[in-house]
Order: sequence, then structure tokens, then C-alpha cells
Amino acid sequence: MRYKCITLIFPGQGSQHIGMGKELYDAFPAAREIFHEAEMVLGYDLAGLCFNQPDVSGDPADPPKDINKTIYTQPSVFTTGYACFRVLADACRESNIDLDFRFTAGHSLGEYTALVAAGAIDFASCLALVKERATHMTDVGRDFPEAGLMAVVDRKGDLDYEKISSLCKEYGLYVTLKNTRRQIVVGGISTRLAEMAKVLKNEGKMTTALKVEGPFHTPMMKPAADRLKKSLDTITFKRASKTVIANVTADAINAPEDIRNELHSQIFQVVNWRGSIEKAVQYGADLFIEVGPKKVLSNMLKDISPGIPQLNVEDKASLEETIKALAG
Repeated sequence: MRYKCITLIFPGQGSQHIGMGKELYDAFPAAREIFHEAEMVLGYDLAGLCFNQPDVSGDPADPPKDINKTIYTQPSVFTTGYACFRVLADACRESNIDLDFRFTAGHSLGEYTALVAAGAIDFASCLALVKERATHMTDVGRDFPEAGLMAVVDRKGDLDYEKISSLCKEYGLYVTLKNTRRQIVVGGISTRLAEMAKVLKNEGKMTTALKVEGPFHTPMMKPAADRLKKSLDTITFKRASKTVIANVTADAINAPEDIRNELHSQIFQVVNWRGSIEKAVQYGADLFIEVGPKKVLSNMLKDISPGIPQLNVEDKASLEETIKALAG
């Protein structure tokens, strides 16, 4: 089948796991090249961090790097996602397949990978930006040790967004991620989240406190966004050769100024992932390819636009399946 409107989607924080990217690293020079470039930018062995369990036998005063800590998670997921993209692009070229994707989109951190894939910024410059983003988000998160995020899920049907939003206002909380029709994430002071959870559970909703290092995507994180803005204002973005569906506005963007505004806003405003996917479908998306570790976004797609075909690339098997589907 010849797809006319391919959309590449890139995962964000929460998709990390030990071993991610290793199969592609071992098998493809392009993946190794990306991880080696990342090591030069970051100043530490990112491949070792992604592929191996941390050695906890050393000095407790000097703990090992933890892939689940934001300052390491974000560079790791970003780099792995881009390595998967490079391997996919090379494999398509070698198979005489035109990977003519029209849109890219990324979930929170994944938006950075989407921008590199769309040609708006080079990998090394973007990785440096991701490293800085992770640092600022961690630092500001420490200012709010009593705050966090909570997922709200309705397994029986669509969540009433307006009602969730109204409850957030009542409890002094914020909607942070509009993920799917049945899943929304809210954030703020943890005691208030617990109070709201009781109300939601009485209504048959499921709630889960998320393991994060701060109230990400709430107004409490604006200081982190403002610190990052200093770099966003000086870094060189090109006009993207592919259109990016923005997290916050769900608009189609490719101009440098729109990109800067989006990367600033998405740290402290709602990530409208459902809206981003629906916008791509509105524009004619007929295939989604999740490029990066796990299949978190692929699972979300089933609860947003289940009728659209989807593929993913995270290891050799999924790469081969995707190439076969694109060739067919």
C-alpha cells in the first residue's frame, strides 16, 4: 500500500528502559554514530547508561547515573529516538523506499526529536538544549517537593474534560497532559491531588500518582521555561522542511519563531497530545510511525484514532516490519 500522508511520532519521558536502542546500536553504524556524538555533547557514556544496569556497588556519596532521573532520562530518550529515526531513514534509502513523511509530532520531550527529524535544528545543538531543559526542570522541580502529577483514567468511556478542568480549579490544580479520550494527567500540590483522587474514585475513575521530579507542564514550572528561553532566543532554528504538529496549540508549525514559542510554552502549559494526533488526522494522516523506545504512543493512538494504521521502530524486528509494510 502506498501511504500518502505519513506522520512520524516520537516518545517522551516515561518511555525509557534499560537496553533501549541496543539492538540498533549493535547492528547499524548510524545508531552508533549518534550515540558517540551524544557522548561528546553530554560528557558521559550515554550508551552505557541506556544499555546497562547501574552499578550500585560504588561510593554512596557518588551514586551512579540513573536513567530514570530527569537529567538523564531526557537526553537518553531523545538520543535513542533520533538514532531510531536515522536507522529507519537509512533502511528506507537502502530498500529504495521514499520515506516521504509529511508531519512529525513528539510527546513533550519528543517534540525535540520531531524538530530534528523535520530539519529545524541539528542533533548536537538540540541535544545540548535538551540537556539544559532537563537541568532547569529538575532544579525548579526541587523547589516544589510537595507537588507532582496524577493520571486520571476512565476505562468505561471518554473522560469529561470540562468536568476534570473544573475539579482542578476547585482544588487549585492544573490539567497538564490531554493524552487520549480516556486519559488525562493533572498536576499540582500532592495533598490536593489526593483529595481530588478521592472524588474521582467515587465516580469510578482510576487515578495513579506518577513518578516524576516536579509538577511538569504546570504554571509552577514557568521559571524553568524562562531560563531555557535565554538559549531558545539565541540558538539558530531553520524553517522546518517538514511540518511539526505542536504540543500546546496543536497547530502545524515550521517557522523558527513559532518553534521557539512552542518549546518555551510546553514546559509550563498543557500538552494537548490528543489534539495533535487529531490535527494530523484532520490533515489527512493515513499512517503513524512511532520512532523510539517502547510503544507508549502507539497504545495511545488506539484510544484517539484507532482506525489509522500504525507502525513503530525501536529494534530490529520492528524496523523490519516497518520496512516491509512501507515497501508493500
